[in-house]
Amino acid sequence: MSYWLREMLGWMLVGLGLIAFGFVYFNFLLQKRVVEAVILGFIGFTVFRGGMHLLKVAMAARAAREVRKEVTAAKQLKAVRLPGADRNPGRQRASAVPGAKR
Repeated sequence: MSYWLREMLGWMLVGLGLIAFGFVYFNFLLQKRVVEAVILGFIGFTVFRGGMHLLKVAMAARAAREVRKEVTAAKQLKAVRLPGADRNPGRQRASAVPGAKR
């Protein structure tokens, strides 16, 4: 499933969740039908959270695709050797582990 399809479904679920919240408020809470409001409110909350999760996954997929393009472009560049890179970088250091000998 491509990221744009996930994003469209995510926005649709977010919208359905908000519609459910509005329905709960205007049809149940204004008429003091609390039990029905709690049930449909939980369903609306679950649908809303599912939409938010799909949006998050779509954004992560888009970011991963862009990073993959940048990595492949970086791999195609030639490696540049700095002057003096073949020289010894320094002396070998002593071990930090007590009792270790070379």
